[in-house]
Amino acid sequence: MKKSRKLGMYWALLCTFATLAMTSCIKEDRDDCVTEQAGVTLRFRYTYNVTEGDAFGREADRVLVWIFDEGGRLLSQLNEEGEYIDNGFEMEIPDLGVGKYTFVAWAQETDSNDALANFTFPELQAGTSTLTDLHARLNREDDVCRTELNGLLCGTVEGEVTGGEDVFTVDMMKCTNKLRIILMPYRAGQQLQAEDYRFVIDGHNGWLDYKGDTYEEDPLTYEPYLQELSTASDAEAAEGEVNHAVVAELNTSRMMYEQKPRLRILNNDTGETLLDLNLTWFLSLQAIGEHRSEWSDQEYLDRQDEFAMTFFVDGDTFLMSRIIVNDWVLSLENVDLEGGKDVL
Repeated sequence: MKKSRKLGMYWALLCTFATLAMTSCIKEDRDDCVTEQAGVTLRFRYTYNVTEGDAFGREADRVLVWIFDEGGRLLSQLNEEGEYIDNGFEMEIPDLGVGKYTFVAWAQETDSNDALANFTFPELQAGTSTLTDLHARLNREDDVCRTELNGLLCGTVEGEVTGGEDVFTVDMMKCTNKLRIILMPYRAGQQLQAEDYRFVIDGHNGWLDYKGDTYEEDPLTYEPYLQELSTASDAEAAEGEVNHAVVAELNTSRMMYEQKPRLRILNNDTGETLLDLNLTWFLSLQAIGEHRSEWSDQEYLDRQDEFAMTFFVDGDTFLMSRIIVNDWVLSLENVDLEGGKDVL
């Protein structure tokens, strides 16, 4: 649910260079040269998801926009925040001169006065900073992230301002993922404890450029922000049935298929690795049917921002033929868990 936010809109980093760069003369031979200005509208949408429906209003209540000229130099920055941000949201940009521009947007649903606190953006200078200087770095402590992240969207559009009423659509992509890992005992009577396990994702994706791609190789470990034992009530589980599970939830920055992040589950007492697999390859296995034919592995990972994985264990043995990922039951008896070719 969206939270009440104060409304704000400001021009930042605006300087004389930017003003000159955004103006042009209608008649160059006149002493009283007329500046041709334009009203520009940015329209935002987030349909790059598995349903292909617009979910922008559900994901964002703060939008930041950086405006770059044709040469890639920063002109100005805009910020809008408020409960009114919803599907179909538009941002008006006044007094933008005729020319070619690149508009870069980042958006997030906020939960505190320090919006976008999960990620740090550099302080750019109008007239000197460029597109390549803009990036988002995930905050962490000792290269470990244990934080429940607000969803982060990014989008870029290039457009030519003509001097009329120009409208440009910014298509957004989500740059955060949530994973819920469930360990189920294979047989009734086997007791699992949350503190017996350690869940780790080893990645290199904590630093994103302005397009949401890797800005710099950035080794980073993700650990659960939630780890607990979930037990069914007497009314929910019949006698002799499995009645509990260990649940862990982790957040990550955008997962890159080719980076091959590793999911590891360890025995907390002995340090023994019980499970170690190529996470992005493993998650891509569920993109079957029309998704497999229409989308690449990376596109599927970008569109599906939440994953629930259920593993069945017998002692310290993972039963790899009994795995559920989201709503798909995967048969992995003939699959190389090191990330080789899938044989489904």
